[in-house]
Amino acid sequence: MNITDLISGGIGSQAVEGISQKLGIDKNQTQWVVSAAIPLMMSALNYNAQKSPEQAQGIQNAIDTKHSGGIFDNLAGLFNDGPTEDEDKIVNHMFGRNTENVKESLSEKSGISIGKIGGILALLAPLVMGYLGKKKQQDAGAGSSGGGIGDLLGSILGGGGSNTNASGGGLGDLIGSVLGGGAASNTQSTQPNISGGLGDLVGEFFNQKNDKGTKGSILDSLAGMFAK
Repeated sequence: MNITDLISGGIGSQAVEGISQKLGIDKNQTQWVVSAAIPLMMSALNYNAQKSPEQAQGIQNAIDTKHSGGIFDNLAGLFNDGPTEDEDKIVNHMFGRNTENVKESLSEKSGISIGKIGGILALLAPLVMGYLGKKKQQDAGAGSSGGGIGDLLGSILGGGGSNTNASGGGLGDLIGSVLGGGAASNTQSTQPNISGGLGDLVGEFFNQKNDKGTKGSILDSLAGMFAK
């Protein structure tokens, strides 16, 4: 399963359909939010994993014990039962103090209420975690030894370890092709370098010096990468 499947492919289409019906949101609006939110989630997880060994281990433990990828066998159940409080907690763990900022920015740009944006994120969170769990299993089955959650996320984002290749569908490679390498190298950001173009772009979204208009343009860039 490629990361683009999770956003704009078969799984992404099911997610958009299920979320739209569950929350009563227009499909085009839902697709926009899904396309912008999943890269933010992946990058936030990667940033968290780089902050400390403890946070990296926490993400690793969550994948190993709760998110093996089995969720993709029952997507209908996820959308029928959710969003739940536990799923909302995953979102808060991902974004930390930036959670409300993310919700507000997605709400303002998409025209969807903050409450429903929270519901979308809560439903996407277990899909993102489940994808990581499934990717880890696939890598292990292919004989890739990996190097922990940081390398796993890096390979997905397109800027990870030596196992990354140009045909892997990494978000970093995709964003690099769209943006020509991402933001300028003199970007003032306190975040670790995540994966070139994607790291720069998401870093600018979370940069408190940027205004709402700039943040909205960044979300448009993220969503536009997966527009058909």
